Amino acid sequence: MRVEDIEFLDQRTFTLLIDIALLLDESERCDKPWIASSFARSAIMNSSLLLECISNSCLTTLALPSKLLNEIDRLPVLSKLDYFLFANTGAHIDRGCREVQLVSEVLKLRDHIVHPKPKPGNYVSDDRGERVDYGSSSSMDIAFDSRDWDHKDGAKVAHAVTQFLELFFLNWCRLEKGHITRMLGCREKGLLSTDQVMWVQVSGPIYGLILKWLPSLLAFMDVRSGGDKA
Repeated sequence: MRVEDIEFLDQRTFTLLIDIALLLDESERCDKPWIASSFARSAIMNSSLLLECISNSCLTTLALPSKLLNEIDRLPVLSKLDYFLFANTGAHIDRGCREVQLVSEVLKLRDHIVHPKPKPGNYVSDDRGERVDYGSSSSMDIAFDSRDWDHKDGAKVAHAVTQFLELFFLNWCRLEKGHITRMLGCREKGLLSTDQVMWVQVSGPIYGLILKWLPSLLAFMDVRSGGDKA
């Protein structure tokens, strides 16, 4: 087959994952609170983007008519993943389990930024002056005010997302690591629906950051260390 005949997808799951690990590490090391918080905010937003990215990658593997795919594409993230799970196993996401509750909080943190809505709040005073307290998420206890986010909050979010994905792909979808890696990393459309296994090699330093910040990732994706260059 000629290269010109191959349909490619610009899959960015691994780009987001590596960015999350790098941003969290920079946030932890930075001694300037505002800049450190900026790194943490970026990591948290990337974690929410990761869920959206992966849900869309899952749908791409299904042989769906384009009209139906466009309709499903308008669904919320968890509904997209639920559709993929049902299409493959006949089961549904357990909306009441802790992993789903935590990842739902991640999406609420994102929505607080991208969908600002009027809501009651309390004025509080601190070293930054007077401001509105919008409260915190119930389970992870992360402030809705993103100016307060730090690397510890980012680590909570990254852990919640990867723990959910581990449960989703391994326990519920019953997929193997090599197949999950292909589905989320392969850029040739024709290979997405095959049984071909795939693994991804990253540099030693990047692998170390994944071990530090995203250890659950290694449970459901075949990522290998391949050298010392960053």
